[in-house]
Amino acid sequence: MHTGSRSFRLATATVACAASAAGLVALATPAGAVTSNAATYFANLNQERADHGLARLTMRSDLNAVAQRWADHMASVGVLSHNPNLATQISNWQIVGENVGEGPSISSLTTAFWNSPEHRANILDRDYRDVGVGSATANGIIWITIDFRDPMSPEPSSTIASSSTSGAHVATSHPTLRLGSRGYWVRRVQRRLHITADGIFGRQTRRAVIRFQRSHHLTANGIVGPRTWRALHI
Repeated sequence: MHTGSRSFRLATATVACAASAAGLVALATPAGAVTSNAATYFANLNQERADHGLARLTMRSDLNAVAQRWADHMASVGVLSHNPNLATQISNWQIVGENVGEGPSISSLTTAFWNSPEHRANILDRDYRDVGVGSATANGIIWITIDFRDPMSPEPSSTIASSSTSGAHVATSHPTLRLGSRGYWVRRVQRRLHITADGIFGRQTRRAVIRFQRSHHLTANGIVGPRTWRALHI
């Protein structure tokens, strides 16, 4: 089993098929739509949260569109990876996160995500409120992307989407954090930077991040993205 996580997601209006190195891949799920596999995983995800006393996540069509595009991409190239443009493709966020995986069934993927501490941290993060799920199938293998969001402001109800482990490989990555972010991953960064770990990404935390970035010859923008996470060794 391969695991990975991060907290910081190509569809057209018509149905098409594309041949690739991964084989025949079902592509072009309508933007914001939900495949049956994605709907099943969404139900499993919310059940896990409810079982732990957490609020259920709301599925959002904009997140579904981003997640579906990335699931289609992974299925077409046959490579499990994270969306490098997640933070720019998603809007209205304080924290965004992503879990991706590939496996023979939704049940095996559900188990694989749950058994990985990093993936489970995304699933049970109490700060997330919105989610998008995309899935694509190639050669009998399900490729899935789950994009999480803690929104800056409430989403209108019109953007709510409708739903129409063995051998599983999953990957998760750290979230992208910036001024205003909150929660578990902020505390992890604060502890690494030896500042008060209150879980609130305020100005003091931003200054500490900028100092760290400069000392490691990174772009000093105060945003904890993939390169900063790698340098932090968390």
